[in-house]
Amino acid sequence: MRRLEEARNVLIDTDADFDDYMAMLYLLKHPDINVDGITISGTGAVHLTPGVANVSNMLTLLGNANSLKIPVASGAKAPMIYSNTYPGADRKAADQHYEAPFPSTNPNPALDDALRFLREYLINCESPVTVLCIGGGSNWGRLFALSNTDEELRIALEKNIERIVMMGGNLLPCYVTPGAEGNLQPTMQPDPYYTNTVAEWNIFVDPVGAQKIFASNVPITLVALNATAQVPLTPEFVARLVQINNPVAQFLYQVLESQTIKPGIGQYLDFWDPLAACVLVDPTLVSTETFSIRVELELNEENDKSGMLILDDKNGHTVNIALEANAEEVYQAYLDVIAL
Repeated sequence: MRRLEEARNVLIDTDADFDDYMAMLYLLKHPDINVDGITISGTGAVHLTPGVANVSNMLTLLGNANSLKIPVASGAKAPMIYSNTYPGADRKAADQHYEAPFPSTNPNPALDDALRFLREYLINCESPVTVLCIGGGSNWGRLFALSNTDEELRIALEKNIERIVMMGGNLLPCYVTPGAEGNLQPTMQPDPYYTNTVAEWNIFVDPVGAQKIFASNVPITLVALNATAQVPLTPEFVARLVQINNPVAQFLYQVLESQTIKPGIGQYLDFWDPLAACVLVDPTLVSTETFSIRVELELNEENDKSGMLILDDKNGHTVNIALEANAEEVYQAYLDVIAL
């Protein structure tokens, strides 16, 4: 396991999908990571109210009082544009945390305003923070929009965010990797829920939120489908996970064995959000290139490409994008931490 020279402070933004649990618990268990807060978006997999409760109760898996005190804050109820949503069956499964039980209920109340929490944290923090954005752009997009009229927040964002590591998007067509063409369709069998075949879910649910993050001038590493497609979620990985005997590994195994998730293992599910979490700790797990990109914002029901990333040297924004990943190194780095 790679160790950092010093502990890194991290904020997590999540929509509490199955892979979000994998990512969050990896960082929460990592000895060199201090998770200072978790904000929830209700615009992705989970609905907001159950999502806040689920993430708060997830902290009981860690078995210590300090973890229970990590702030969990309620964020966006709706995207900044359109009303793109996950299918109802997927959202129901996320709301029910894939029927994997938590040890107990967190006695500490959640916060009711993610933007207020983030603003106060960033203005008052004494050292830079890294952000893991795995729930789309609805919360952080709003925060960057707010900074346009809030000078104190604008200065804090520029001064106190070291980097945003975001899972989302894919580069098409010249950088396409097999499996990276878009991930809206595979979970929509037998009939497509959307006609869009080129977007990735985190960007698709709120294209404006993502665009505002890219336009923020904060350093960004985008872990795109081009990289995650090279780290599939396999039965072999699940078999290695189940050999770890602790509450976190057992919970994750139950999630992956749920009737919603298990059929996609070895088929169309990849190491989406946990790869981003691993990259936050160890950037050498992926190879990256810098591009100038923007998000397609126009919704066209006949040929929808909303949420697609577009290379645009004139109007785009500089983003460091992960295109390749070493699967075995990722699996091992992840399992080493979960086993602690």
